[in-house]
Amino acid sequence: MAIIKAGILSKVSGKVAGVVGGTWKGKNYLRELVKPANPNTALQQAQRGKMGMVVGVARQLVGDILNPYLNKFCKEMSGYNWFCKENISKANPTAEKFTAPFQLTFGTMATGALEDESLANFNGFDFTAVPSVPAGHSLKLITCYISEDGLVRGIKTTNNPSDGVVYDEDGFKIAELNGKKVRGYAFFADFDANNVLQAISTSIYTDEITVSV
Repeated sequence: MAIIKAGILSKVSGKVAGVVGGTWKGKNYLRELVKPANPNTALQQAQRGKMGMVVGVARQLVGDILNPYLNKFCKEMSGYNWFCKENISKANPTAEKFTAPFQLTFGTMATGALEDESLANFNGFDFTAVPSVPAGHSLKLITCYISEDGLVRGIKTTNNPSDGVVYDEDGFKIAELNGKKVRGYAFFADFDANNVLQAISTSIYTDEITVSV
């Protein structure tokens, strides 16, 4: 049964006959009730496998990256959904790995410069340059490692990083990553004097390395 909240042309919740009403991102809508077909073809199974992989990564990142940094700038979808949309094509469920670097963020800020720092030993990476922000603002650096199968490690936020800051976490040296290919990822965020997020940079990443622990 459909429930009319405030007049026939206003908010509707539920279904009536062949019509469904609801609210998405504060917008009321009515749409035709459609029962989706599910022939379960090989292509559908492959796409579901890709979706399962990218959702697995998104769930690990959502609290630290996708929600606070992306939601403000995603107008037509959540940051979580944007991440899945951008990265689903990179998943190879047959090989249980991702075939291209992830796109974590997008934005207009300068990205700075990222260099490997003894990544052959999985020690970390450093920055030879960081973007500048307006007077009174603060800069945050968000970093993590992601293995080729989508395992996320060591998400970290560094406040007001300077040139040459090194992100080095011995805790990354764990047996389950041994022999896996891994990239370091990072992006920057600009906050004003009231700690309100103003801008983010596009994510940057290191070369892929194989962990040996």
